[in-house]
Amino acid sequence: MQDLIFDIKEFGLHDGSGLRTTVFLKGCPLKCIWCHNPEGQRFGRETARNTQKCKGCGLCQRECAHPECEGLGACVKVCPENNVRAIGTYYEPEALAKKLLKNRQFLQNGGITFSGGEPLCHGEYILEVIKHLEGIKTAVETCGYVENFLEYTDRIDDIFMDIKLIDDGEHMKYTGVSNKLILENAQKILARRPVTVRIPLIPSVTDRNENLEGISEFLEPYKSNVTVELIPYNKMTGAKYATIGRKYEPCFDEQASINKNILPFSKKGIRIKET
Repeated sequence: MQDLIFDIKEFGLHDGSGLRTTVFLKGCPLKCIWCHNPEGQRFGRETARNTQKCKGCGLCQRECAHPECEGLGACVKVCPENNVRAIGTYYEPEALAKKLLKNRQFLQNGGITFSGGEPLCHGEYILEVIKHLEGIKTAVETCGYVENFLEYTDRIDDIFMDIKLIDDGEHMKYTGVSNKLILENAQKILARRPVTVRIPLIPSVTDRNENLEGISEFLEPYKSNVTVELIPYNKMTGAKYATIGRKYEPCFDEQASINKNILPFSKKGIRIKET
């Protein structure tokens, strides 16, 4: 068994408690228009290009015989200034765990976080990796749009789950999928254990009062197990898209002020974590 990792970030402080290493797995069933990790959306390897430094010489577009470039549509070996690279490296579970545990002493008071993309699309793989991480706490950042959700999360210590939009039609419009499975999974896991629910605040999309009110009403029956984080929109999101040959065309005003309204949650006694 092996799977595709597109990034590993060490010594992080925002993906769980303590010092953490975050592993980003490639591929996601959602296509959020504000996605700040577009290189993690597609399943399979692809290329990234430094568009600011690329001189357009065309060398990377010539016929390539390097096995590691197969399927990429470009050669990542010939650029004289290393402006073209492959996104994604395959790891066997044990090999990935071995790489992560090089920082074991720093992870004792933190842990390993699996992110993406959608990491639980690779649930079986993650469970195999965890077998080799004995003594290290684990976390997952998930959109919740996953079958076998409880099976995959049962052996993970901390769960960070997005609830973006409470209205199904709006969710379909902005993410490409229904939210029914997400909300079903949220209900199941919140009835069992503590979860940090993250709401990305997208101007005039997810930060509307009616959306926040709706999410708070949905969460209220489970408030003993809920902590809510309101995550401000990342205005640097668009910078990554050009490197993978895509345009970033948000249908909202990126510069608009964000409505960080905690009242719908605080009035219902739902814990809020300041971000």
